[in-house]
Amino acid sequence: MQSGFWKQRSTTDQLVRLETFIRETFVQKQHAVAVFFDLEKAYDTTWNCGIMKDLFDAGLRGRLPLFIQGFLQNRQFQVRLDSHLSDSFNQEMGVPQDSILSVILFALKINSIVKNLSPGVECSLYVDDFVICYRSKFIHIIERHLQRSLHKLQEWT
Repeated sequence: MQSGFWKQRSTTDQLVRLETFIRETFVQKQHAVAVFFDLEKAYDTTWNCGIMKDLFDAGLRGRLPLFIQGFLQNRQFQVRLDSHLSDSFNQEMGVPQDSILSVILFALKINSIVKNLSPGVECSLYVDDFVICYRSKFIHIIERHLQRSLHKLQEWT
């Protein structure tokens, strides 16, 4: 469940979800394990082809995907150090900074991460901060479900 990019939502929503998960685990006399992620430079390394695939999978056809594809490609950047300006470099990944469309495209791509979890694995997502957790009476079952999810997440990244 994504709480970032929504009005009236904050990290507190995700903390309450996690606390509730932990309390329910105690009540059921089970064990719980959580794995926390902070996806480094997620905005700058968003896979543009993945965005286009997610748009297609969502049923978006026609001119809008072509516009978005044009928006994401042929971007260049330079680095300034004091008065020196570097050569131009192609920006092959990521979404442009300071654009409302970029926020929407990033959210679309990052939200697809939850499709890669094993059944029963709980998750919370706040922008690019992500937690997966699982509970059971048996640690080896928790380990198996979380490890399977970690492998799927590795493929997704």
